[in-house]
Amino acid sequence: MIAALWDTPYNIVYLVHIFSVILGVGMAFIAPMIAVRARRSAGHAMQDLVNETASKIMFPMFLVAGIAGGAMVGLSGQGAGDKAYNFQQTWLSVGGALWIVILVLTAAIYPPNWLRVFNIGEDRKAMLGGILHLSLAVMLVLMTWKFGR
Repeated sequence: MIAALWDTPYNIVYLVHIFSVILGVGMAFIAPMIAVRARRSAGHAMQDLVNETASKIMFPMFLVAGIAGGAMVGLSGQGAGDKAYNFQQTWLSVGGALWIVILVLTAAIYPPNWLRVFNIGEDRKAMLGGILHLSLAVMLVLMTWKFGR
């Protein structure tokens, strides 16, 4: 056993998980507001700068958050075969599926330079941004209350 729930290795992964969630979600909610203000005051060049910055932060942080979350499940062993968390728990299964949705939405709206897969129009980005915000809010509720534990 490498770690148990709340041992030092688990706490380090937990810290990485929380830190990446804070950065990713914070950028997801603030970037659209800053982009609109930038476009109104300085034109599309500043809006593009905001979107580029968001793309460098959001997708990598959501990717790290999910990987660290999965690692926390693996590190949650408390004894001989006992695990505090496992992927058969409903909240973790739904959370994993929702994490994939969030990654796809983020890649569509704010793709990093190395992941330009989608070419989405601005009108569709607004709709997808709303779905992303709703998905993040559902994920927050799911990870807080841990339904189906």
